[in-house]
Amino acid sequence: MSMDFDLETQDTPFIDRLDEEGKEAIHEASMYIIEELGIQVKHDEAIEYFEEAGATIEDDYLVKADRSLIEEKVEEAPESFTLHARNPENNLEIGGGDTFRAPGYGAPNIRTFEDGRRSSTIEDYEMFMKLAQEEDVINSTGYNVAEPTNVDQEVKHLEMVKRSLEYTDLPVMVSTYGQDRTDPTLEMVGIAVGDRDLSKTYAAGLVNTVPPRTLDKAMTGGLVGLAKEGQAPVVSSFIQAGASGPGTMAGAVALANAENLMGITLTQLINPGNPVVYGVPASNLDMRYGSLSIGSAESALFANVAGTMGRFYGVPSRGGGGLTDSKTVDYQAGFESMLVNGVAELSGVDFILHSAGIIESYSTISPEKFVLDAEALRFLDRFQDGYEINEEMLALDIVESIDPDDHFLGESHTLKYAGKEFLIPEVVDKRSHGDWKGDGEKSAFEMGHDRVQELLDSYSKPELDEETQAELDELYESAKAEVWENA
Repeated sequence: MSMDFDLETQDTPFIDRLDEEGKEAIHEASMYIIEELGIQVKHDEAIEYFEEAGATIEDDYLVKADRSLIEEKVEEAPESFTLHARNPENNLEIGGGDTFRAPGYGAPNIRTFEDGRRSSTIEDYEMFMKLAQEEDVINSTGYNVAEPTNVDQEVKHLEMVKRSLEYTDLPVMVSTYGQDRTDPTLEMVGIAVGDRDLSKTYAAGLVNTVPPRTLDKAMTGGLVGLAKEGQAPVVSSFIQAGASGPGTMAGAVALANAENLMGITLTQLINPGNPVVYGVPASNLDMRYGSLSIGSAESALFANVAGTMGRFYGVPSRGGGGLTDSKTVDYQAGFESMLVNGVAELSGVDFILHSAGIIESYSTISPEKFVLDAEALRFLDRFQDGYEINEEMLALDIVESIDPDDHFLGESHTLKYAGKEFLIPEVVDKRSHGDWKGDGEKSAFEMGHDRVQELLDSYSKPELDEETQAELDELYESAKAEVWENA
């Protein structure tokens, strides 16, 4: 029978839990916060930008801005931008179809299958850079992936960004904790990519607000440094609903939105058309214990808000990730992480930090969790890929040739397509119970450990050329010396 079809499954429609009225309601509430209550912007130069644009400046750095200013400047922000890597094959179209995926961020501890939990080191940072380079679904270095506790804290930003540039050829992130840290790390990026003038967008930087209603001095300084150089601030309201924000989803979203819009507006006041990302990494407080709960159903709802409101404002969005409050690599870590990562994916979030590795409410990162999260992302990607519908794939001639009591295992059609059509996992066990038992009854944690060793063994360093390496080393040493001179 001839089937004259040449079809594919349709793209997964984005999940939008807010309809148009809901989005407008959030926007109106945020405009009230900005116009009537104000946002603290604790940075003198930033205050000057707002004042020159006609905003009202009150005591304690309180800025009140008319909605016309906010809406005009947010409109200037681009819907998408290219984040360039030192290897152009790894460039990412942020907001243009690529999903930025970076490892965990900011964890001062590490948990491994062999050693348990301990403080993280610069050697751990190097290991995660190698894993990021090797895992196909992770496409950025991120920054501060495993916060090193064995280097001088005043220069750790230099230590980490240097290793990001040396151990990978992926897009990078830089320090934003003050312009004095942003500027030298951007210089390092300029050397590594062979473009000291930073004529393209090569780096992003996380700019967290400090709820309620504050853009602090350090992070705002980072935003200023990025925007002046045409690099991308990832403005993110890190609200803990019930603590630093209202104890309701709607109230927390309205506050987060207001803070983000102020950061985006400032970016455009500094450099109109500058790339910027709208971030809602918000989560809730577990009211039983007063503890941060990032692997929650509400974290997934906040990730959905990020995608929805990013599209509403026409800017790339950030939210979600492989988030969990579990203290180890277990079932809780798996289902919480898959929920938040999955919702972010299905909500059309463009920029995902903490894609892999995080446990214990951001305070710990695990290499085994990293590779298991990467496995989960491959499952999500396979779902998003869908499948073809045509005469060859419908295989009706094969169905006709197989009797009801027979099977398809030996058919050439099966052998030709099944290995391509079906995802072959890299980590998780799909064998029989007997085979699993004979191989030591390994848990997912242990299988993750094996995968980590496999990736580290296969890692090949993407070397910088000698001249570039020498220039990077020279800047690194001079930047460190400047830190000590000013200490």
